[in-house]
Amino acid sequence: MRLDPIDQEIIKELQNDGRKSFSDIAEKVNRTEVTIRRRVKKLRDEGYIKKFTVVLDPMKIGKRIRAVIRVKTAMKEASNISKKLQEFEEVNEAYFLDGACGLMIMVTVDDLTQLKQFLETRLGSISGVGDAETCIVLEEIKSAYS
Repeated sequence: MRLDPIDQEIIKELQNDGRKSFSDIAEKVNRTEVTIRRRVKKLRDEGYIKKFTVVLDPMKIGKRIRAVIRVKTAMKEASNISKKLQEFEEVNEAYFLDGACGLMIMVTVDDLTQLKQFLETRLGSISGVGDAETCIVLEEIKSAYS
């Protein structure tokens, strides 16, 4: 399935506000509500829309530290590392990268003590995880969710 301009516009509207009603989207893209409902279902069924969710502001819920961590890994342990990282609530995003980049993860924690604990006892306990370079986020300049 290829995305036509209508599908692209529907996606744009939902990215701006995932709670926007089908009737509001229909009015915006000059289609019927039934058409929008059908197209959104198809976009979900085809995997273009993975899920609808709520994005919280970490600072408002007590999470004061965001950090990007680059980790050297043993590639033979990639599956095991991936499974473990998905279990950790501190991990917001995780990517295996090409070349010498290794693994890049974004974590959100309450404070520096919790960050240190995460690095030592959670991340450090995974078989195949090597050296880690941690960079604390000072300011969010642009985010897909802002």
